[in-house]
Amino acid sequence: MNKNQSIIVVSLLVLLCFTGYLAIKLNNPVFDASTNGSIEDVLDNESSATVSSGTNSFFVEQKLSRDRNNANTYQNLQVLIDNENVPNEQREKASEEYRTLALNSQREIDLESKLKGKGFDDVICFIDNNSKVKVYVKSKKDLTKEQLQLIKEEVLTSTNIKDVDITVKK
Repeated sequence: MNKNQSIIVVSLLVLLCFTGYLAIKLNNPVFDASTNGSIEDVLDNESSATVSSGTNSFFVEQKLSRDRNNANTYQNLQVLIDNENVPNEQREKASEEYRTLALNSQREIDLESKLKGKGFDDVICFIDNNSKVKVYVKSKKDLTKEQLQLIKEEVLTSTNIKDVDITVKK
């Protein structure tokens, strides 16, 4: 197994663990028979929590959606790569797309970690065709010019992509 394959396998394992953690965290039972409360009480509590954590749910939903889409794409590309009936040219193209997707997924995760380390509450990044990076930042107020510049510099350093779209979610 070469270095690139190791990186891909580790990236997929990290994504799988993260998805499993979020699935456990988000799939709480609606009603627990051991409590004395009614179903309506539980639903009322959940709906009020949802209202107060609207931006949190945005980031969680986007990360889950991204992970689901990536998993489906990985699976489809792997089927093409493994199918002996597919022409070699198409298999090579699928293999290259697989590597690009894995690399971009790892870059997105690394970039999110770096930006969180710089003091931002929550961040989600999307790399579009190695030409544009979309960054969503959780912040109670608008970002300063210095913060915007910091994000752009970190994106450029991590991805070598200059086109950055930054959106603040309050």
